[in-house]
Amino acid sequence: MSVYRMTLRFNLEDAEERGAAEYMQSLKHGDCNRFVVNAVLARIKEESTGMVDPTLLDSIRRIFREEVRALPPITDAPVPALPVEEQDDQSVLDDLELFG
Repeated sequence: MSVYRMTLRFNLEDAEERGAAEYMQSLKHGDCNRFVVNAVLARIKEESTGMVDPTLLDSIRRIFREEVRALPPITDAPVPALPVEEQDDQSVLDDLELFG
């Protein structure tokens, strides 16, 4: 079997890359390789078709759910109010037109 090898490097000072490196470290060696190959293939398919691979979306959903579960519980602390911009009725209708 012919094999192409490469080295991945993660910037551990960048939070996103550090998280990606930690995730990759949590995988078994073969799973790590399969993950990278699948990610590259999904990206190629996405660029050529303009569509995201459903298995990639499932992976993103799973990771999102795991991250949300890890969040601290919501407290009853009051949330500061955001400033409200004054808009006239026509401006609001114009903005809604953007949604079709």
